[in-house]
Amino acid sequence: NMDLLYLSGIFAISLFSTLISSMSGGGSSIIAIPLFAAMNISLVLATAIQKVSAVFWVIPAARNYLKKRKINWKFLIAFTILGLIGVLLGVIFLVSITQQVLKVLIGILILTMVFYVFFKKDFGLKSEKETPNWKKRLSYVFAPILGFYESIFGSGNGILFSLVGVKTRGYDLSESLGYYYAIAFAWVAVAAAILISKGFYDIPIMAAAVIGSTLGGHLGSKFARYKGNTFIKYIFCIIGLILGLKLIIGF
Repeated sequence: NMDLLYLSGIFAISLFSTLISSMSGGGSSIIAIPLFAAMNISLVLATAIQKVSAVFWVIPAARNYLKKRKINWKFLIAFTILGLIGVLLGVIFLVSITQQVLKVLIGILILTMVFYVFFKKDFGLKSEKETPNWKKRLSYVFAPILGFYESIFGSGNGILFSLVGVKTRGYDLSESLGYYYAIAFAWVAVAAAILISKGFYDIPIMAAAVIGSTLGGHLGSKFARYKGNTFIKYIFCIIGLILGLKLIIGF
């Protein structure tokens, strides 16, 4: 049955891409969207599929990373709300303007960050308890920017957020990814709702993607948390390198 084979392909792509993404914050869309495009799915519909899938998998991933940690709810809620401003602008941008220039700029930024993380040996390996308040407040400046990028593409946003989390909040990599996935829930839910309201949905395809992504997100985050921050750092660098080059070169 061709339909069953097609949906099995959607499931497999979603499982694999989210498994890799949830271990690094690299973003499943960099793997899934080109493969969805090869299956004759439009860019905007592929993005909608990714957002709907993320609604289901980011919370289990956040729970795995933040288990047994004290959660700063004030930061989580404030960053989420500020980021929603960027999400709304990003969805408007997505359905009206080409993304290629932005992808190249983000690719350069991610590659720069990957080299910084790789050569700074202690980056994100341990949390810092004493972080100045001005640094913590600075983190909120990045919320609308990351929200904007989340809704238009999203790949590498966990890496970008991790840099903000480590440098401004004193989090380690596991904690940064946990906060990112918790914050991203509202962002992807709003982006998904807007795209669906504009007619970009396919229920069977989305159902297959949700099942695959939820399984991949849970397993990937659980494994990475078990392996620890050093493992996450190396996966982070490998996926970031591939992602940055892919964004610059194109699909």
